[in-house]
Amino acid sequence: MSYSNIIVTTKDFVSTITLNRPPTNSVNLGIREELCQAVGELEKSRDTRVVIVTGAGDKGFCAGMDVSDTANIAKGPNGNEIMNRIERSAKPFIAAINGYALGGGCELALACHFRFMTDNPKALIGCPETNLGITPGWGGIQRLPRLLGRSRALDMILFSKKLSASEALSIGLVDKVFPAADLLKETTSYALALASRAPLAVSAVLEGMSTGLEKGLEEGLRVDREWAIKLGQSKDAVEGFTAFFEKREPAFKGE
Repeated sequence: MSYSNIIVTTKDFVSTITLNRPPTNSVNLGIREELCQAVGELEKSRDTRVVIVTGAGDKGFCAGMDVSDTANIAKGPNGNEIMNRIERSAKPFIAAINGYALGGGCELALACHFRFMTDNPKALIGCPETNLGITPGWGGIQRLPRLLGRSRALDMILFSKKLSASEALSIGLVDKVFPAADLLKETTSYALALASRAPLAVSAVLEGMSTGLEKGLEEGLRVDREWAIKLGQSKDAVEGFTAFFEKREPAFKGE
């Protein structure tokens, strides 16, 4: 599929989705449709093992819902559907937060498995929807307390707080902070290292952890057991043990 609201590139098993509506990269119907399509395609692609999500330009990662596009809010894929697909993906998603990530932009970052942010002082992250008399609608109410704990998440959402990169790092909202010039390079370096890991084992960990968090310990353990049997019969497991005994780096193929 050709895209006009996002850019998708793939190299060395790392795919990058760039929201391409600068300077704010706000989410309109086009981005929702194309982002949903891209996530589905990359999920199936054997050329993709890790996905980076970022924004075009150096001002905004994503400013959330485009208020000028509210006439289309009921059309196309729902934001929750897209965020759930990202969070439940069998491939790791990394948010490279290159500017402010507000409202739906923050919720997009929350849906990713990792969050790396620029130290640009103008870059802020948060869910300020209650300032407008509404609430975060794409999962922020559910995902923030999982990361921060209930009271801290309530404090952020109810008071519409917007945090700097250093503040976000200090409470665990983001995982790493880099200078703006190094953000994409460092994020790509991390993604490449992650892409070299055994793809099936990575998928097993992601699915087991996601299932356990959503459905409870017993369901998570059931998924872990199923994956353990599958992985034990995989070519990647043979390669992993062979490489260990031959004292070399394994070359996993996701088989």
